[in-house]
This record gives sequence, structure tokens and C-alpha cells, in this order.
Amino acid sequence: MNKNIDIDTIKRRAAKLSKPIIIITPLNRYLGFSAPVSPSEQFKELAVLWNVPLEIYDPQKLFIKSHPKNKIEVYSDRGLLEGSVFFGFGHDPLDRQMVRYIITALEKAGEKVINGEKALTYSDDKALMAIALANSELPIPNSVICGARAATDQILNNLGIKETDDKIIFEKPTGFSAGGIGVKPLPARSEYILPAIWSSRADNKPRVLQNDAYKTSIEIPRKVIRAYIIGGKLIGAYITSAKGFVNCVGLSKELYEAYEYIPTIEQEKYFITAAKVVGALGYCRIDASGGENFEILEINPLARIDAEKYNIDVKAHLLKHAIDVASQK
Repeated sequence: MNKNIDIDTIKRRAAKLSKPIIIITPLNRYLGFSAPVSPSEQFKELAVLWNVPLEIYDPQKLFIKSHPKNKIEVYSDRGLLEGSVFFGFGHDPLDRQMVRYIITALEKAGEKVINGEKALTYSDDKALMAIALANSELPIPNSVICGARAATDQILNNLGIKETDDKIIFEKPTGFSAGGIGVKPLPARSEYILPAIWSSRADNKPRVLQNDAYKTSIEIPRKVIRAYIIGGKLIGAYITSAKGFVNCVGLSKELYEAYEYIPTIEQEKYFITAAKVVGALGYCRIDASGGENFEILEINPLARIDAEKYNIDVKAHLLKHAIDVASQK
């Protein structure tokens, strides 16, 4: 399961760390059915087996202090937060925001982090992600970012859809939307798109509308590849399917099948490039369409890590990467 991981070497490196590895993630708080197990529980057992000094802090219990001379510090109720390397997870939007602020502050203070400001800003905002990927020459969905007053006929035209097409689009709010909540498929018709974009008035979030290049019905199961990048390498992937939804919430609720997937050499290059474009080479899960057309759909630097049933031991590779980063001079 832990292929390419030399446990003895890991233990020797861990023993030399003068400061603990620090995970910032919710403690004693339900993360939602799409992330039922806290990363704190997943890493604790492994850290004991590997003799890794590990501390875990709740992002809601930390605070950031800024000094007049641009010195930034992060504190817990135990005092100044000191670690050899830092990384975070969050499900709830408030947790994700706090993780972003804390990791950004630590990075600005010169600390080692896995996924810094760029990854946690671009990768956790679907609009910024679409803009960043647009200049990358990666295969991505045709996308439109719009506010409440946008003309639906122009949107359809720019998505490459005619009113007579039997296709669907995916509507996503911008900003933090933990676990893909709010992402939903819509028939490609003005009467469906108009209420969606006008709803941005209610929650103050512009919308990202993406053309599904081949899907013709909400009732047809959609295949999605989920690939994990850690330390700039693809450590594994699996494929799953559900009706319409492409996010982990929808796929968790409407699961048909899921199994380990071996990406092609070209797909592997696309995954690594996509993570690099948004600065998430440290850790991310990338979702891509697994049907007729391969497209990068989403990059999540705070994604759930429970993928062992697909022969992907995310926590082992991530903890190894954290020790590698912490050991670098």
C-alpha cells in the first residue's frame, strides 16, 4: 500500500526534526458526509507508527498577530505556533477561510508550508481557477463567469451551445464552496440559466457556468476521474460515476461504481501541469471528466484524503512529503 515509501528512512528523518509537523484542521467537529473522517484521526495513528512528532490545531482556535514592522505570528492557546512544516484541511467554508489566512500568514513569515497562498486562493475559488487554467493550454471545459445581469443568450453562445442543443451546463458559485456544495447541472436553456445567475444577488456570489462538452442528459451517469498529486507527483487515481453532479457531495450521494484508475501518460502530465498552474503541487485532488472528452474540472488543495479502498494511501504519501519538506535546509 505504501509503495515507494522507505519506512526506515522516514523514521530516521523524523527523529532529526527539532520541531513538530503541524496539521491545521477542525477537531471534534463533524466535517460533513463527503468528508466523514477528520484528517486529525487519519494522521495520528500513522504518526505514532512512524515516530513522527505531530501536532494538530483547530483553525477556529488560532489567531494571527501582525506587527508594525510586517512581522507575522500565529498563536494557539498554548502560545506561539512553532513547527517544521505546516499544512491544513477544511470542509466548512469558515474553516477553509481560516486555514487559508493561517497558512498565508505562516508562509509570509518564512515558514515551510504545503500549499501556500496561491494554491489556497486560486484552487479554492472556481472562478479564479477557471481563469488561471484558461491560459495553460490544458483541456478544460468552456466556461463563462458572470453576474446577475448577464444576458443568457450571449452566455449560451459563448459556451458554444445553441438553444436547440440537448446538453447541460454546470453552475458553480465563486469563492469557497466546501465539498462542491452548490454545484449543480442545468439544462442548457435560457429559462434555467436565468434564475441561476440571478440567484447570485441572494448570496453575493457570481456564477461560473461550464459547458459539458459531451453530456446530453442529467439522467445519464457521468464519469469523473479523481487524481491525487503530492509533491508534484501523481500518486494514484480512481474513477467514479453519478447522475449529473461532478462534485464529491453529489457523487457520494449517487454513487454507481468506483474503482482504481490508471491515467494515461498524457493525462498524468495534464494533472501535474494543472496542479502547478494553481500552485498546488504540494497536495491536491484533481477532478477530471472520465467520459468521451478528458477535461480538468476542478482542483482541490484541501480535499478529503480517504482513498485507501482505491489502493491510494494519501495520508502516508502526504506525511512522507511533509517530512521531506521539513528535512530540507
